[in-house]
Amino acid sequence: MSSSSATVTLPRDTADRGIHRGWWILTVAFTAVFMSAPGQSHSIGTFRGMMIRGMENVNDTQFSTAYLVATLFSGFALPFLGPLIDRFGARALLPLTSMLLAVACILMSCVEQLPLLYLSLGMLRLIGQGLMCLLATWLIGEWFQEKRGLAMGLMGVGGAISVMTFPLLNRYFMLNYDWQTAWLVLSAILLVTFVIPPWLAIRNRPEEEGLFPDWRHHPLEKYPTQATEYSPHITQETWTRSEALRDPTFWKLVMCITCTAMVGTGVMFYADRVLERVGMSGDKPYYVLALQAVLATITCIGAGYLTAKVQARYLLATAMFLLAAAMAILVTMSSAWMVIPFAIMGGVHGGIIRTVGSVVWVNYYGREHQGAVAGAAFSVAVAGSALGPLPLAISEDIFGSLGPAMILFMCLPIIAGIVVLSAAPPKRTTMESS
Repeated sequence: MSSSSATVTLPRDTADRGIHRGWWILTVAFTAVFMSAPGQSHSIGTFRGMMIRGMENVNDTQFSTAYLVATLFSGFALPFLGPLIDRFGARALLPLTSMLLAVACILMSCVEQLPLLYLSLGMLRLIGQGLMCLLATWLIGEWFQEKRGLAMGLMGVGGAISVMTFPLLNRYFMLNYDWQTAWLVLSAILLVTFVIPPWLAIRNRPEEEGLFPDWRHHPLEKYPTQATEYSPHITQETWTRSEALRDPTFWKLVMCITCTAMVGTGVMFYADRVLERVGMSGDKPYYVLALQAVLATITCIGAGYLTAKVQARYLLATAMFLLAAAMAILVTMSSAWMVIPFAIMGGVHGGIIRTVGSVVWVNYYGREHQGAVAGAAFSVAVAGSALGPLPLAISEDIFGSLGPAMILFMCLPIIAGIVVLSAAPPKRTTMESS
């Protein structure tokens, strides 16, 4: 069937009727990132202390080792899941992912010894931190093109609000009931709110309903074919995962999100220990994280707008230098008021990374294999997050202080920021194009 005959099958008045499904897609992607919390460091970290005290013969080192192994497992598995998303789409996989994440929460509520802890954490990290966020990113990549950065920014707000909400929610149920109940509450929330609704709302691609990206009911008369000097390269080409892995730009970009994952997870996991030396104990460290999340929420939207104006490498370098500055404050912190500039810099950094680090893969390497390409990138970042708590634990064991590890965490983003400045938008060589 020719393209012209295909157009006749969808009358203009039919296409214009009702709300464009892209709004529902954006809502589902936002909610998926928000609901990924049970598998994220900011949620798991709140359980660590109470779970260790409530389990049999499990200490801090064993819990951190289980977290490390589970996160590495998630990282190694993600490259195999990315192509499945490209093949089956989010409509089939997202409801299944929600059910499996709920099951993982139920298993966590039953943990008493190490074997079940390894299994439960492995499921949480693979499904929550990995697959659910990858599915949300994939949906935005399919349903948005010129407004992709803005949509990713709005989706990233879901992650920021998650950081703001779930640590305090977890603490509430743990303090008023117990940590087992808190895990069961998370499971119930997932099962009730995020299994059937995504299946009803999602379609994998706008073309399936005769719609077009960017909330459009009709195609543009002319697509831009050339980016300006100050615009990101939004490719119209298709790169396979193997082609992307051979591109130096891919690894420079990966360095930034991996550095963020490692430093962010380490600080999040030890937030109570890092901040207690300036008199912030109990729930106070989680209010600092909430302040960070508020600022990240605002930044996500601004960063989404800037992705259409500024190349990704400049935004990512800015984020890295902000992270280094935030870590410098933690290293030198002597008074409680210093958490405010730390939260400001960390929040702005988080908003930029949450948006640009999600949109850059489909912008640079195309839609067709975006699940495979982003899965490969996220797998390395997940491995970085697995290693995050380790330097802090080693530093405390050897030096009796978190200071040396914090200095390392200050230096790593500086290196990543300098390197990513050379990450120009990828272009195929003549040999690759032939």
